[in-house]
This record gives sequence, structure tokens and C-alpha cells, in this order.
Amino acid sequence: MITGHRGAAALAPENTLAGIQKAFESGIEWIEIDTQLSADNIPVIIHDKTVRRCTNGKGRVGELTLSELKTLDAGSWFSNEFAGETIPTLKETLLACQENGLNMNLEIKIHNEHEVKPLVEKVVETVKHLNFPVETLLFSSFSHTALAYCQDLYPEVRRGFVTKHKPSNMLDTIKPLNLYSLHIDHRILNETLAKSIKEMGLILMIWTLNDPKKIDKFTAWGVDNIITDKPNIF
Repeated sequence: MITGHRGAAALAPENTLAGIQKAFESGIEWIEIDTQLSADNIPVIIHDKTVRRCTNGKGRVGELTLSELKTLDAGSWFSNEFAGETIPTLKETLLACQENGLNMNLEIKIHNEHEVKPLVEKVVETVKHLNFPVETLLFSSFSHTALAYCQDLYPEVRRGFVTKHKPSNMLDTIKPLNLYSLHIDHRILNETLAKSIKEMGLILMIWTLNDPKKIDKFTAWGVDNIITDKPNIF
């Protein structure tokens, strides 16, 4: 029912191995993390287009090699406790999930459409190389194109569409993607929309809910999974 957002973003620096460890210690079964490519085409775990917000460096992720990314401190911005934490690779993160028995909701982070094909190909290659169990993996994305390409390359892995908008034709446009789930900003979800999503047979996830007092309302609407920065209090 509970997914740790970017690991456990209120407890440790987001999208780091330390965050995954905190999520595991919270007792949850799922984490959500973001992946994109380094300049040398290695899938790494980071959300933003640039490294400025969550490291001591600067520059675009896609213009820095893995070795350059690994020199950055991705923990001190959060607290001194996590000084020296690095940006993990997708491979490192998959191994950490296997070690801790965690399921992974892997967001394919697309900042430009030309990134779709190389990123999805490298993600699928990495997942298959490690024989990561498909039943413990979910590909998600804001990008229809990325989800369609995931469907082509690795249809065995479930797929979820992420959205922060509520266009009237959204549910019609995602039907061809043969999705498992829909992940929606909890602030725009209402009971009518929730009912429509559930009637399509989709698993309904909301993000990013950090107030446990609101759980009853959302579960009454049929929400199946809550993505939160604070898995420990949920």
C-alpha cells in the first residue's frame, strides 16, 4: 500500500542508496526512484535535469560522465550525516533492492523526447542483465512514448502512467498503452476521477502524500498505493 518516494525523501537524501536503506528500515515493500542517462550512457538515479539541487556540483546530468557524477557529494545538502553519499547507478540500486527484498517503481525520467530510445534501451538491458524479477518491478513515466517503447522491448514488466494534469481525454489516450497503473498527483484527484480510473481496471496510485490523516479519504475512493516522502509515519 505504501511506496517510498525517491527512496524515503524525508529521511535521507533522495534517490540515494542511503534513502533506499531508510525505506527498507521503515518496513515498506515498494520504493519509487528516477533514472536517466549519464553522458556515457549509464543509467543513474537522479530526478532533476541538472545536479545543482541535490549535489555540490553543477551541470546537466546528461553532459556528465559516470566518473564525473561519482565525484559529487549527493548527501551533504540534506544533512552532514549523509556527507559523501553518491549518485547511484541503476545497477547498484537494483542490487540494493534485491538485497533488501524491495520492489521498485522505476520512473523513466524524460526531459527531452530524443532521450526516450537510448534510456529505455539501457534500462531494459541493465534489468535483464541482472535478472531482476519482473514481478518486483514497475516501469513508470510521464512520457507516453517511453511507456510504449517499454511495452515493445520488455512487455513482461508492468507499466504505469504518471500525471499531474487532469485533461478530459487522458483516460482515452492511455488505453493503447495496456497499463497496469495510473499515478496521479493527489491534489487533483477527486472521487469521480478515481472511480473512472478504477473502472478501467487500473491500479490507482497517488503522489506525494505526506499527511497520514488523509489516508481514509483516498482509500475510500479506491486508491491502491500511496507514494510518500515519509514511509516511517505511514
